[in-house]
Amino acid sequence: MSAKRKKPPDKTSTSPGLLHQFGQKIDQLLSRNNERRQTFSGEGSPEPLQPEEDLLGAFIRLEELLASGSTWPERLLDLLVNSLDLTWGFLTIILSGQTKNYHIKTEYPPPVGLESLQPISSGLVGWVHTKLQPLALSTLNLDQNISYIFHPGDPLKNATSFYGWPLIYVGNLKGSLILVGSEGQVLSPAKLAFLDCLAMRLAAHYHQCRLFELVSDLSKLDSQTALPHREFFIERLSSLLADNSDGESALWLMCISGLGHFAANHGQMAASELIKALSQQILRDARPEWEVGHVSYGLFTLAAPYRDRLAVENAILSFQKRLNDWPLPAKAERVYFIFHQVVVRAPQDGDKAEVLLETALSKLAESD
Repeated sequence: MSAKRKKPPDKTSTSPGLLHQFGQKIDQLLSRNNERRQTFSGEGSPEPLQPEEDLLGAFIRLEELLASGSTWPERLLDLLVNSLDLTWGFLTIILSGQTKNYHIKTEYPPPVGLESLQPISSGLVGWVHTKLQPLALSTLNLDQNISYIFHPGDPLKNATSFYGWPLIYVGNLKGSLILVGSEGQVLSPAKLAFLDCLAMRLAAHYHQCRLFELVSDLSKLDSQTALPHREFFIERLSSLLADNSDGESALWLMCISGLGHFAANHGQMAASELIKALSQQILRDARPEWEVGHVSYGLFTLAAPYRDRLAVENAILSFQKRLNDWPLPAKAERVYFIFHQVVVRAPQDGDKAEVLLETALSKLAESD
């Protein structure tokens, strides 16, 4: 059966009927969609978005892109920067447990040497995050050499225009879309309106992606702490070792003795609240590239590049302080927790995740 809509013979009229005209429009739309799919599948160079001339077509392109898989952030920024003749763009994301920093999710063109974790409390991007309002500046004359898009000392230079949108879904900040221009570039009202709508759509997409991650993680996370259990932590540790194969990595074990006694005297619910609080504390201080897990009752793990050891030690000190400051009910029997810590390094103590964890557990047993 042909996909073309055909008008039935009509001897009384030679002009196309309404149904025939509608069919032609559908055919044209389907044909355009097929052309776009060919473009996105690598069969041609991407056509720039033209929201001022074809708003519907621009959003259809974006929907196809968002459904294209895990590479959509890079492809989106590529399309936006080149379509709008901008200089640079990036997407940020608010990480779970992070209240003072945001994470740069994707940049286009390639990174300019910025740290992936940036402080929310400084810079223009921080303003977008804290004020939860779009920010457009056609000129950035704050400094001759540094734009202060982030904060003094960052290496991005020569930016003269800035556009930022917070990505908010049901009142919750998910991240931001940031675009940077040059030569005092000013986007047209039509393009700005298009980007306003895009920011709302991206916020919903962020939320959807997070829901998919949560569903996927149900079988991978410890239900008590929402941290990776032993099997999943081994998998994540293997990835970290592979990513950091040209340098040293380290694995820290943090063991809390006395939790069983605490649960017996104060109830399992009180013990669960303490473990959850400790999990939140270590997540709050952990950097995105670190791996945190809960591999046994009261046994927490943290893996990171060895160069980050000072930051890890500070995070462990905060973890200990949270444990020591845990409030007890009035007149409750004093509970004495014993905190054990060991650290092993790769490749000296093992070049495989399983070996490294077993070595650390052996050291922990010896420390008792």
